Amino acid sequence: MLRKLIKYEFKATGRIFFPLYLALIIIAFIQRLFFQFNIENMGSIVINILSLIVPSLFGAIVMAICVVTFVMTIQRFYKNMLGREGYLMFTLPVSVSKLIWSKLIVVMVWIILSVIVGSVAFMIVIFNFNDLKLLFSEFGNMMSQIFSGGIGFISIMIEGILLVLAACASEVLSIYLCMAIGQLSDNHKGLCAVGAYIGISIIVGNVVFAIIAGAGSTPFVLNLVERFLMPMDPIQAMNVTLIAMLLFCLIEATVYFLVTKYLLTKKLNLE
Repeated sequence: MLRKLIKYEFKATGRIFFPLYLALIIIAFIQRLFFQFNIENMGSIVINILSLIVPSLFGAIVMAICVVTFVMTIQRFYKNMLGREGYLMFTLPVSVSKLIWSKLIVVMVWIILSVIVGSVAFMIVIFNFNDLKLLFSEFGNMMSQIFSGGIGFISIMIEGILLVLAACASEVLSIYLCMAIGQLSDNHKGLCAVGAYIGISIIVGNVVFAIIAGAGSTPFVLNLVERFLMPMDPIQAMNVTLIAMLLFCLIEATVYFLVTKYLLTKKLNLE
């Protein structure tokens, strides 16, 4: 059933994202042509106007992808699960956990694809074919050096990627939690959700600050650092740091997920 939910989500959101991705790549190629053949200096009024419009379109589409990703994160969750469609969604023979997972997985895929497509578009605009060959060659050399550097370098790269993904998932789940809190109110659901987001951000920020500040003053933490981290080489210390940050993000995301699940299971208040 989770697979069907994910498929339904991709169908509903793909009709918005794929045209934006296609438009961004097309505009990127057009802008590349302007740079490649110096078209904007040909003296034509039409070309001069296009040379001003095309970069603006490129920036507008990039901004649109960012905004759409954020809006779809909110809209799909609120509309399908907390709006009128929620009466249908919560009668399906599927657990609340799978409903949340389906939304989260699809949003994460679109975030990753947006980063990839945006990066490709910028490379098309900035680099010519020879530059791209050199860039990929340097990237290949860098990757070979990483893999030849041993398991430490490889683990840092993997941990860094996982940390970014975990941080993104945690942020999405925090938005879901805020909407789940907001729906508890009979009136001003949106305002309550915004207030919940501000409150959660302040709480998490204070917790992080307390951990960092405590790490610099607590004797136990100082002894722990001196005994375990100081003897390590920089690669090992980086691995430990990244793993600690990753665990924090995973714990944070798990708390958001479980509280959201509880609220949607026990405290559901549909429109």
